[in-house]
Amino acid sequence: MRHKFNQMLCCIGVILVFCAPAFASPEKKALKNGIIVILNKDTLTPIIAVSLFVRNGSSYETAENNGVTNLAFELLVKGTLTRSAAEFAEEIEALGASLDTAGGEDFSTVSLVSVKKHLPKALDLMTEALLTPSFKKEELDKVRKDISASLKSREDRSFDFTYSKFKEIFYAGHCYRLDKLGSLETLSKLTREQVLTAYKAGLKAPRIVMAVSGNYPADIMEMLENRFGGIEAKDDGALCRGSTVFKLEQNSENVIKRDKSQSMLILGYPAPSIKSADFPAVKVLSGAIGGGMSSKLFVELREKQGLAYEIGAFSPSRVNDSHFIFYAGTRKENIEKLKAGLFLQVENIRAGKALTEEDITAAKNYIVGNFYLDKQTNAKKAWYLAWYESAGKGYAYIDGYAEAISGVTPADINKITDKYFNKHVLTIMESN
Repeated sequence: MRHKFNQMLCCIGVILVFCAPAFASPEKKALKNGIIVILNKDTLTPIIAVSLFVRNGSSYETAENNGVTNLAFELLVKGTLTRSAAEFAEEIEALGASLDTAGGEDFSTVSLVSVKKHLPKALDLMTEALLTPSFKKEELDKVRKDISASLKSREDRSFDFTYSKFKEIFYAGHCYRLDKLGSLETLSKLTREQVLTAYKAGLKAPRIVMAVSGNYPADIMEMLENRFGGIEAKDDGALCRGSTVFKLEQNSENVIKRDKSQSMLILGYPAPSIKSADFPAVKVLSGAIGGGMSSKLFVELREKQGLAYEIGAFSPSRVNDSHFIFYAGTRKENIEKLKAGLFLQVENIRAGKALTEEDITAAKNYIVGNFYLDKQTNAKKAWYLAWYESAGKGYAYIDGYAEAISGVTPADINKITDKYFNKHVLTIMESN
């Protein structure tokens, strides 16, 4: 009997070993200099992702150096003090790793993906790019040329051009008034010294959040401390350039005439930041009203009335006050009808007539489903953990977001439309 009992205990032990959880709840730690680190254990894959967010972007720029942050972060992988751009790229590729950088409005990012075997070397290269970029003039000129080409290309795209003009008007005096890419004028004047100075001023420990997701080694904190612990712990506390408090005082309509075959309308209203309790309801509303081919805008104004060739609505996630826009591309002769149709949709939303409970449920299911699909990889998990923590929502929101979206009710939708859909900015790109 005792032998059988011992056999049973052994079997249970084996089962427990093989059924041990592959995931653990993320945990928050910090380096000695204050850099926040979020660790997310995932033993099912050898891939480890590291996402680093720096609270620096176009919000911290002036009209004179607009675009400097994005330019700097693009240059991080274009050569260091010890390696040329080609040599650095070869080193990363030889490890089967990837290292990507990007400038943004609220934050700029450095993202590493590596297999566990080569993580130490990959982290060395990430550190090298972050702490000792060369910012060589020839590479700066190449990147400047590429960004300028993107800006010129955007001028030819009706939505991108109109959206850029809309934000300039909507956010006049606000820290979001500047474009993260800069402008052709500012980019042409930026020097290597200006780029280096702006980059160093923003790279301070209190501004940094790192997230690591994957089957990382037990000494991961020591590895990070050895590489990033030397980043300066003192920050001058520089805030966004311009106001971070947004209030739209009056309605505005602006028409820009261009030699294009199609016209574009963008109608925008204030929207809450990601930190607001109203944030989930705005996301559900944007999904229900303009999130796809089954959305109300698409069905009513494109399918039924034929007033637009493209149409939609969205509200970007921002640390400070955001915006909710309705956009539509159309022929010049349909502009007035389309304007009336958009304003009617807004009135119906405000009156609770535009969406049924089934519409709201479908939008919630769509958003939650896509969110789960999007965060399957360790790269996206690390990105979300760092983003939510950096934005002030807290890293645990990676698990709370879906619940918050699922909890949105029709009453919540009515509340936010009453609160935010009052004053508007309408920007029209009218074809000649």
